[in-house]
Amino acid sequence: MKTHSNVILAACTLALTLLVLGLVPPALGLPAAAGDIPPDLSPVAYLPYVSVARTPTPTPAPPPGPVGLKVYDMYGVQRTYQWAVNKYGVRVEQIGGWAYHCVELREITGPASLDVWVYQANGQPAANVRVEFYWPTGMDFRYTEASGKAGFGYGSGSWIWDPAVGGAHWLVVSNASNCDAVSRLGMLAYTNHDHLDVSYRYGYLSAAP
Repeated sequence: MKTHSNVILAACTLALTLLVLGLVPPALGLPAAAGDIPPDLSPVAYLPYVSVARTPTPTPAPPPGPVGLKVYDMYGVQRTYQWAVNKYGVRVEQIGGWAYHCVELREITGPASLDVWVYQANGQPAANVRVEFYWPTGMDFRYTEASGKAGFGYGSGSWIWDPAVGGAHWLVVSNASNCDAVSRLGMLAYTNHDHLDVSYRYGYLSAAP
């Protein structure tokens, strides 16, 4: 009996010693103290997410309209060349050097006709200049009057149904190599023959845009 008591006393003494030395939890499979967490279980510190601002790629500016060209709506308000393109699909292609350059597109409503005005370099009307008016299946021509005007009639094939396509007509003043090309002319569908009259002026352009 005395021996059994001694064994119990010795076991208690050993457990107390291990507890003091901090060896009981590992020895018994219990969770270790916070200071004894194995390295692979240590909390991981993450760096905060940093958003890097990107400089957006600039959108290229649209090319400028033809040099010296002015556009007016039917109320006399000045518009841009792009306005005329968006509404009527018209196209003006300039050439360099001395030539008849397109200087004005003016919106007209009412008459089913196209008036072409031609001016000299000094701004005075240019009389007796040949103006040719084309469509896919034919052409007509006139010589300008003393006022500088040459007029042409529009027909049933002259309607502009889609501005992205434009009209069926184009112009030549004097000769094809001596003037800006103005094409895709016609009357806007579902309107009172709304269209663009065209003015040319002879002059020098250093370079086409």
